[in-house]
Amino acid sequence: MKILFVDDEDNIRELFQEYFHREFDVHLASNGEEALLAATTQSFDLIISDISLPKLNGIQFIQKLRSESIYTPFVVITGDSDIQIAIDVFRMGAVDFFLKPFRMESLRLRIKKFENTDNDTNLLFHTGEVSLVAGDYTLLFRPKIKNINKYVALILEPILNNPSAREEDLLSLKVVLYELIANAIEHGVAGVSYQEKQKLLEANEDYFLYVDRKCEQCQLSIEVHVSLDQNGIQIMIKDDGEGFDLASVPNPIENPGANLVSGRGIFLAKMNIDTIKYNQKGNEVRFYKHWTTPV
Repeated sequence: MKILFVDDEDNIRELFQEYFHREFDVHLASNGEEALLAATTQSFDLIISDISLPKLNGIQFIQKLRSESIYTPFVVITGDSDIQIAIDVFRMGAVDFFLKPFRMESLRLRIKKFENTDNDTNLLFHTGEVSLVAGDYTLLFRPKIKNINKYVALILEPILNNPSAREEDLLSLKVVLYELIANAIEHGVAGVSYQEKQKLLEANEDYFLYVDRKCEQCQLSIEVHVSLDQNGIQIMIKDDGEGFDLASVPNPIENPGANLVSGRGIFLAKMNIDTIKYNQKGNEVRFYKHWTTPV
């Protein structure tokens, strides 16, 4: 996976390089102009950039990329005082945000959602990890969080050749699906609490391995239904877990410090789709996204 990381502080760039260079193909830039040159002359899987940059700030950077029809997933980094700016750049096409200071292990989990899914997703059907309900595009997953990118690829298969679904639509749907399916696996099937997740991340434990072991023990499933019309797409995600109280989940806008663990997925989903609704129990969510240019 090829990542462009942009920050004007030498120590932060060096820390990112040291932490991730063994796992990813890392490229660094110290200002907006340098980053723009790299992003327009090379292909990246993900761009992570501070908002406050010399020569060309993060907002101008993402605006120029989008004006060049470059839709590389873009994550912004900011401080608590700039939280409203971070929210505003979602409307320009950013897909995630981080508040300083943050843990590198938390950032690594977020990076994972943008990894390529080149592996054969059909293998999931052969192993029985995924089944397709006859006569309808409904998928049943025996969930493993390490397979989440493959699940997203399978769910989006029906729209890959849809002329109404533009590249930015697909990117938004990928972000939303990753967040909501991750919630269904972590908190629904595995039953991991937000507090438990926080402790694991602080201890630098292998969080994915921990979640998958809990999923194996409980043997619950996740159901995903996809329906299309000429104006957009509706997706339903339901897990067999105990559900949750939506009102108890912190709002990252009101509580920025909680954004790395709780409330983040629902917030990101709301920023990328038109409508979202949970059932009373909290184990089923339906969302709808209009195509950017409907037929």
